[in-house]
Amino acid sequence: MADMKPKRLALWTHPRSLSTAMVMSFANYGSVEVFFEMYGGAFAFGPEKKMATPMPVPMEEHLTFDAVRCQLETAYPERDLVFMKDHALSLDGKYERLPVGFCHTFLIREPAQTVLSNYKMGLRGGLSTDQFLQMTQLVLGKTQGYKELVELVEHVEGTLQQRAVVLDADDLRRNPEGMLRVYCQAVDLPFRDSLLKWDPITEIPWNIPKSLLAFNQANGAYENALKSTGWIPPNPNPPDLSDFPKPLLDLMEEARPFYKKLYAKRLQLA
Repeated sequence: MADMKPKRLALWTHPRSLSTAMVMSFANYGSVEVFFEMYGGAFAFGPEKKMATPMPVPMEEHLTFDAVRCQLETAYPERDLVFMKDHALSLDGKYERLPVGFCHTFLIREPAQTVLSNYKMGLRGGLSTDQFLQMTQLVLGKTQGYKELVELVEHVEGTLQQRAVVLDADDLRRNPEGMLRVYCQAVDLPFRDSLLKWDPITEIPWNIPKSLLAFNQANGAYENALKSTGWIPPNPNPPDLSDFPKPLLDLMEEARPFYKKLYAKRLQLA
């Protein structure tokens, strides 16, 4: 196996967690090799795909889970950092697929925010409420990826004997510099001011499956993050869910116990 230099960070999360903004931040760290949802591509569009729903984009025959792991473990001696971002549910519970040499970190966001964000994106894409509910449960399951994130944290702590570094998205947005300094300290990476501000991009320059890119460009999943130039404070008021469909409120409640487990482990300012 290749030398693990430079530093390698894995950011595991669930959908609609502001993780693409985190990629924008760390892609601006210096000379960085970025891998964006490569396991997600194998999960949805590769020859071993686990996603049951048909997707309106072609499969990628070469995109196996082993190929993703091999790419992540490749030597990148010219880089300052290797940074990968993916969803825990894309591993399908098969942790032998994890790349060696990475520090595993986790980004979480309150379920009301993530379900609402995902629902709005579905409506923009022309889905009805019933269609969205059917799609999101089929693709993400009842807990919207939070359960799989908890299980991966337990594997990292129990089997890999690593500290699970958990960052909450609202904590990050309220105090970007403070939380990113704590995060960098936890992963033994020098903090740089470049993590706080970056230039917007129109084309994604990172390693990303072509099918996944096409699918998410069509639904606008990355649009706001790619246009961003830095961290924006969260809305201090909770979302108004008074007229929100009950089945979607139920999704939030299914996810919340898993979110709370992770929230209890989150990084905090001293």
